[in-house]
Amino acid sequence: MVFIMIKEVIKLIRVKQWIKNVFVIIPLFFSLKFTELSVCISALYTFSAFCLTSSFVYVLNDILDREKDKLHPKKKYRPLASGILSVSFAFFLLAVLLCFVILFLFIINDNKVLYIVCLYLGMNLLYSFKLKHLVLADVFVIALGFILRVYAGAYAIDVSVSSFLFMTTFFLALFLAFSKRKSELCKTGESTREVLKNYSSEVINQYIIISAGLTILCYSLYTLEPHTIERFGTNRLIYSVFFVTYGIFRYMYLLNFSEEIEDPTEAVYADKGLFLTCLGFCAYILLILFNIV
Repeated sequence: MVFIMIKEVIKLIRVKQWIKNVFVIIPLFFSLKFTELSVCISALYTFSAFCLTSSFVYVLNDILDREKDKLHPKKKYRPLASGILSVSFAFFLLAVLLCFVILFLFIINDNKVLYIVCLYLGMNLLYSFKLKHLVLADVFVIALGFILRVYAGAYAIDVSVSSFLFMTTFFLALFLAFSKRKSELCKTGESTREVLKNYSSEVINQYIIISAGLTILCYSLYTLEPHTIERFGTNRLIYSVFFVTYGIFRYMYLLNFSEEIEDPTEAVYADKGLFLTCLGFCAYILLILFNIV
């Protein structure tokens, strides 16, 4: 019984979705400061704070959307929609998560990180109650959430964010958010998300293509930026564009031809091609850092 309870709590707080908070680690990765233990610890604490904050938002959304989730072919199996966990327990879990977020923020002891986490939480509360029902605003709020992750990670380790890296993150987040909207629209229709009635497959396809192209372009410009070349000590980072382009194209393929993929996080875990592309990208960066390529 205890094992089942723990399993359902893990599903409720969406541990698998914590992969999205890897964006907090991006400044650490591209600043090449991951050899410094204290810097890595600061980044890890910030990552943990965002994981718990995002889990707080997921639990709150499940409480608010539990009736609509019962109509969804997959979401109806969520702990609250299925009735396995009670709403009162979910509110207790919200309090526990908030306490741990405050604890991590106290340990980090950085006002800028504190402000960003508070802004992220406040923005998502607005999203839960209002913004998720507004066309385009629902997607741009998600994109802004990824931007806040990157800046929190940068402030935590005291580095600046490249303009091109900022734009890459923004357009990638838009690409993923619009892709998810398309998947929801095609597979479940308007019954599970009210805002979907304001979208059409044709319009979303245009948004996806534009944001995908701008993601590849901005990342390419980032790799060619003089400051990036100076930091990495080489201009060979440009060849990592292969992995970025293939990963985006692979996800677009899955979006159109796979019945199983509905969420970007699921795609990374479920599709070997996408998973290996992510590993290949990280491996190539490490090979550059150790002057092997």
